[in-house]
Amino acid sequence: MVLSSPRPTIDLTRVASELGAKLGERARVSTLHDMVVIDAGPDRLVEVATLLRDDPLTRCDLYSVNAGVDTGAELRSVTFVRGTTTHVFAMLRTRCPEMDPRVPTLSGVWPGANWCERETYDMFGIVFEGHPDLRRIFLEESFPGHPLRKSFLPPRSDARGG
Repeated sequence: MVLSSPRPTIDLTRVASELGAKLGERARVSTLHDMVVIDAGPDRLVEVATLLRDDPLTRCDLYSVNAGVDTGAELRSVTFVRGTTTHVFAMLRTRCPEMDPRVPTLSGVWPGANWCERETYDMFGIVFEGHPDLRRIFLEESFPGHPLRKSFLPPRSDARGG
């Protein structure tokens, strides 16, 4: 059995081209496997997300997940959404500096972003500005740091011999 990349079920090139024309300089549009990939700055994130949700071309009405990425130089917030009727699968990426990681929340665009953004905040420390309830979801509030960051050093404890 040979594993291969997922194949798009739509004309991905056409969707990316039309979406790129609509977004212009507000975001960079590309494709990856079966997804449209949109790179937007934090200042344009909500605007681009709203277009993904509302435009008849994409109608991305299903919020799937948010993932944090630590490249070692910067942090990224990566959101995956899908159009249930258009079959568009989109990855929306934005960058933020490691020292002050802030991006606007997408919970106003997709209410399902609420808990996913809380998880990314808990694990990576990315602050989602405007979030209705931004607090840790897995770890206690007093936990020092964010464990999925590359710079994270676990706290020493007697259980670890320290």
